Amino acid sequence: MRGPVACIDIDYFYAQAEELRNPAIKDKPVLVCVYSGRTADSGVVATCNYIARRFGVKSGIAISRAKTLLRDVDAVFLPVDMQYYSAISRRVFEIAEEYADVLEVASIDEAFLDLSEASSGSYENAASLMASLKSEVRLKAGLTCSVGVAKNKLLAKMAADDAKPDGLMVLRPGAEEAYLRPKPVKDIPYVGGKTAKRLQELGVETVGDLSRFSLDRLVELFGFRMGRFIYLAGRGEYYEQVTPRGEFKQLSRMVTLKRVSRDEDEVWGQLSVALGELHRRVVDGGYLFKAVSLMGITVDMNMVSRGVVLPRYTQELSDLETVSRRLLKLLLSGLQGELRRIGIRVHKLSVGRGQSKLTDFQRANSSEERLEQDDQDGRG
Repeated sequence: MRGPVACIDIDYFYAQAEELRNPAIKDKPVLVCVYSGRTADSGVVATCNYIARRFGVKSGIAISRAKTLLRDVDAVFLPVDMQYYSAISRRVFEIAEEYADVLEVASIDEAFLDLSEASSGSYENAASLMASLKSEVRLKAGLTCSVGVAKNKLLAKMAADDAKPDGLMVLRPGAEEAYLRPKPVKDIPYVGGKTAKRLQELGVETVGDLSRFSLDRLVELFGFRMGRFIYLAGRGEYYEQVTPRGEFKQLSRMVTLKRVSRDEDEVWGQLSVALGELHRRVVDGGYLFKAVSLMGITVDMNMVSRGVVLPRYTQELSDLETVSRRLLKLLLSGLQGELRRIGIRVHKLSVGRGQSKLTDFQRANSSEERLEQDDQDGRG
């Protein structure tokens, strides 16, 4: 299944993180800077909040230039604190991972989510999921983010840029041409300044102007790699797989219930189908799992979840069914309202380790105390 794909971009990340740490500066221009150390003002602006941008400040300009633009303004200049930002980034993307089939962290403030399975291929479902994600990030990490949803990563990234700040833009299939045609070519991600200038010299001001050029001509002008990219990107047809960096971490499956419900048997009847499909993916991929989580989305678009970490790796369907049924009881017992969607996730994946039966886990854990209750009551 191709798409939907989402791009999550944390708004003015470093500066917003500093506002989170010190709310008293939130109504002032806030600039986070990389100081070179040569003089008190040498270096560049890494990022700034939207108040600073109103004065013409932007990323990459010299600190001295920013101070000139902000002369007689009560502005805040701060040094980069990567350890602090990295910790917040990890928290945001841990939340995002709960919503995705696959999460690809592209940078400290941006990630891509494959929503093909989680949304069942529905852009409406994807929009609901991403609205819940934005709410949960605000509630649990204290940050706003912008999200774009489209059929591929490139379009999702462009939609996220257009959604700033704190927005959600869904580009449904069939709307790509109308969306792309009026855009300046420099707005295509990864098209650098030199390439954009060369295109403009050729009379290409907008993405729509690219339609005059064949693939062969663009390859001739820019080389195979960039020429092909420009050709496909201008048509909204540049596809890259959402790929996790490092070891594959999770597999998930989510379904929309036939009707809203909090009845355990009714919900289980539909969840068990998704569970079977997920298990086939586990087996086909040769994976073993050590953790299981259920994720529910209520009619009020709140997300709740319950999870358990097993003492050993397993691949057995009966293990997955047993622990999932227990988690469903827990999830429903504390639920406010009724469920609209329900999903299951296996994580802490491995390949090639010895299997174990969940009965070992059950004998050693007769009480509910060993269940990790990963309570995620993100408000929509």
